[in-house]
Amino acid sequence: MTTPQRIAELLKKAADHTATAEELQELADFVQHDPSGERALEMEALLRKDAAPRQAYDQAHWNKLADQILEADRPQPAKIIPWRSRAWAAAVVLLLVSSTTYWLLRRPAAVKEPVLASQPQKDIAPGGNKAVLTLGDGTEISLDSAGNGILAQQGNTKVIKTRNGELQYDAPQHGGQMVFNKIATPRGGQYTITLPDGSRVWLNASSSLRYPAVFSGRSRVVELKGEAYFEVSKQAGQSFVVKVEEMEVKVLGTHFNIMAYDDEPALKTTLLEGAVEVKKADVVRTLKPGQGASLHRQSGTLELLPEVNTEEAVAWKNGFIQFEGNDIRSVMRQVARWYDVEVVYKGNVPAHFRGIVPRNVPVSQVLKILELTGEVHFEIGDRQIIVSP
Repeated sequence: MTTPQRIAELLKKAADHTATAEELQELADFVQHDPSGERALEMEALLRKDAAPRQAYDQAHWNKLADQILEADRPQPAKIIPWRSRAWAAAVVLLLVSSTTYWLLRRPAAVKEPVLASQPQKDIAPGGNKAVLTLGDGTEISLDSAGNGILAQQGNTKVIKTRNGELQYDAPQHGGQMVFNKIATPRGGQYTITLPDGSRVWLNASSSLRYPAVFSGRSRVVELKGEAYFEVSKQAGQSFVVKVEEMEVKVLGTHFNIMAYDDEPALKTTLLEGAVEVKKADVVRTLKPGQGASLHRQSGTLELLPEVNTEEAVAWKNGFIQFEGNDIRSVMRQVARWYDVEVVYKGNVPAHFRGIVPRNVPVSQVLKILELTGEVHFEIGDRQIIVSP
């Protein structure tokens, strides 16, 4: 039985361009006998510790390696191997595109032979840390181009860009100038901010957060558009409230995610730790960890979700695009926001997906994985992706 340690070793050799034909065959055999992907998950912890290629990422090398593994794993006429096993065989070579990530397609078995997408002539880079900070006097600061250190001072509050490229506030605990700031990310951008009370917020692409430079009174109120993950610091006698359109999320100290994009059918709150109250008018839903709430735009109904996939909800914050049975349009909305592209559909594309892909790779790699379903095809144009059956 091939151990996780041995698989990690084989993947490192593949990344270093030193894997022999026999070692590639061994890797293919592992994939062939792991149709569910369960053993692949066992080695994930090892890959997170040390899976970084010691040589620069080489597109041609990985494409060739994919072909080799697919060829080694190709079933004989009398031997049918589950589709997802062969799909993983192709996609396993993308494991080390991100130094600490893995990818596993967990779609139900199918009979179609997966075909790797041809490398497009054009490609689109992933998003990155991009945001604009608007101060109380209307001054705008581009955070991705600003230098580290103190960016501005509003009364006794200092606005600082840290060495690791995050925004941080050094504010007095009480009093201070009452002005509001706003941080906004574009499509293809994300940013992390530590608010004046010490709470941390991760903003996803095409999102904004409005907040005071100093929190005072009995509540800390912020306004969100788009998507953000919150780690709220506990403040005795001072609640934390996130206003999102017609919905309010009230907490004392907790970790949660809010997704409220204009082009999504519902506003979703997912609780990872602590407790929150989600309110719309006089309807209140109290969440426990592992639960969520969904405010449906069309009906206006606030629904309690007793069990949610918290990993999927915060995958973006951890550097992934994750989908659990999502339809093609839901998946491509995520892709469009992160890669800042327009998505055009030609024909009826009914594909659904389950899987995880890293967000730090060119869009062609994401599309290549999605094409393994055999039900969808992509073409990349000038900041445009064309989707067809």
